Amino acid sequence: MNIKSFNVFFILIFLNTSLFSKDLSFEEFNELKKALKNNDVTLEQFNETIDEFEISSEIFKISKDLFLNNAIELDDYLVVIENSLVSGSSSNSNNKENETINLNENSNNIFDGEFLFQTEVTKLSKYITDMKYGQLFDNKIIFENNKIKKINISENNEDVLKFRKPKLTILDNGKFYIKSNITDPKDPSAPLKYRFDGQIDKNLINGKIQIIYNGSEMPGMVLLELETKGKAVLNNNSDNIMTDFTDNKLSLKFKIIEVNNRVPSSLNAKVNNIENLTFVIEEDQVKEILFEEKSNNLFTKKIIKSFKNIKIKLTNQTTLKGKSKLVLNELRGENVVIWWDLNLSQNNLSGKVEIELVGKGPQIRLIPVNE
Repeated sequence: MNIKSFNVFFILIFLNTSLFSKDLSFEEFNELKKALKNNDVTLEQFNETIDEFEISSEIFKISKDLFLNNAIELDDYLVVIENSLVSGSSSNSNNKENETINLNENSNNIFDGEFLFQTEVTKLSKYITDMKYGQLFDNKIIFENNKIKKINISENNEDVLKFRKPKLTILDNGKFYIKSNITDPKDPSAPLKYRFDGQIDKNLINGKIQIIYNGSEMPGMVLLELETKGKAVLNNNSDNIMTDFTDNKLSLKFKIIEVNNRVPSSLNAKVNNIENLTFVIEEDQVKEILFEEKSNNLFTKKIIKSFKNIKIKLTNQTTLKGKSKLVLNELRGENVVIWWDLNLSQNNLSGKVEIELVGKGPQIRLIPVNE
């Protein structure tokens, strides 16, 4: 190295400037540097990968030009990048932390609690041969104080990916993205990345996941895309977990605890009977109530014609409250109203359902049960 080049190099590595607007960890840089020195990637591929991190500093551009014109050597060029990471990491970290806090303050969503949801394969690369379109996976993300405490994706209770230091970035209006290096247990040597672009709205989560190949041959190639199936979510924030809530359908069991003597025996309503109902929910409103369970005694097609005028609201994923009308096959002329007041928290499943005839008061009472 000649003196002139050394002076330029010396100035470059000690200028305190931040080069990267996107995250480049020391681990990622060292892996890339190792691949370059082992001739696993070409110099052109190395520079293309570095450029993906949106380097905006004029100083970096100067150092790159010097290197490409043989004014500084490879090791010096790598030191420029490494020292830039050192100088920028602290300020970038603080800026990103403050940005995340500020964005979260402007959002009505709280990134805290456990979210369980399903994702469906919607895009497959030709290099993926052991999966198919429409294949479902179970996902779990646990947030704690706007950070990720745990994340996994599984099939048949078996983890299909291992995550390494996932990072959460919170955007405005409940939007966020998660990035992580991942390992496929079936092919541990494959360099893979995970990205989830999502949104949380009224405790419902939806979005798209990409599994990206990050090797030297085809860096950045999307191998797999998955999308959340509907907007169904189980959220244990404050122990608020609802049972069997998938595809926007909530299945609940009820026990009859009281039957008035005015109730006709033909309705087959008996104390201690277990009745199964499914609520079809869109956003925070119950749109339909289904009763197809053969085990039911009261809520069967033989006895019940339909539910009408449903005005039941789901609040905070834990409370169903409102009323609906019930049309009976036998008593079609009767104005039968059902009042719903349910607390669906896992540790406090409670509330009541009352079926009444106008002017006659409650005739049948039910409570939710975990049986």
